[in-house]
Amino acid sequence: MILGRHDEGGTLRQLWRRTRSRTLPQICFFCGEHNADVVCSDCANALPVIDASTCPRCRLPSTHGQLCGRCLKRPPVWDTLITRWHYAHPFDSVVLAGKYRHTFSLYRWCAEHLFDAGASWPLADDALLIPVPLAPSRQQARGYNQAALIAHEVARCHDLRVADDALIRLRETGVQQQLNWTERRRNVRGAFAATRPLDGVAVVLVDDVLTTGATLNEAARAVLAAGARRVDALTLARVDPPRRRDRVAKFGRAVA
Repeated sequence: MILGRHDEGGTLRQLWRRTRSRTLPQICFFCGEHNADVVCSDCANALPVIDASTCPRCRLPSTHGQLCGRCLKRPPVWDTLITRWHYAHPFDSVVLAGKYRHTFSLYRWCAEHLFDAGASWPLADDALLIPVPLAPSRQQARGYNQAALIAHEVARCHDLRVADDALIRLRETGVQQQLNWTERRRNVRGAFAATRPLDGVAVVLVDDVLTTGATLNEAARAVLAAGARRVDALTLARVDPPRRRDRVAKFGRAVA
């Protein structure tokens, strides 16, 4: 199902939701102080924001915001990565609260603060947001797909479309957290397929966190195979990769 751009009534409902969330009493997720929003300004300013002058494809440090050496040597399948925060304390608690504790109001706050103040949507105006699907058994157990919830909040903020069912998992995959960088790529290889032609569509894949990029790479291959004219990626946060010596210490070799 594709949800389209908002009509006038939808825009009014969106304004009402935002006004209500800022006027009804609530407390800050981080400090617990009473506040007009789910995160107070002091706590928001303390979050680990990714520097603007990073590589546009992976959002890791680069010279003057140019493509980094890693992406020049082995570019990801997607074109641009949109992400705002480092997956580090205290923002990691936002991701975990949304994924496991049903604190969905945080997704709305994140969608509203994905970009610097005054920044416009940096991708195609006709972009179609496609959430990365969970394995059916995992979604049934959890009851929802956090990537879909994030995609809908971003769509509301930026007047975009969402296609919840445009991408499926062809098979169950193991939990990525338990695997190293190389095993993660092998685990999700060929795991996704588009359910419809995407000829000429500018797709933005949505997930909560980027770790190695293995999942997003495979999902991007699937939408490109369906005819998408380009594919970008959007996550709330990205994990900083371990240093070479840390990878050697953990895995006995410098896995990619």
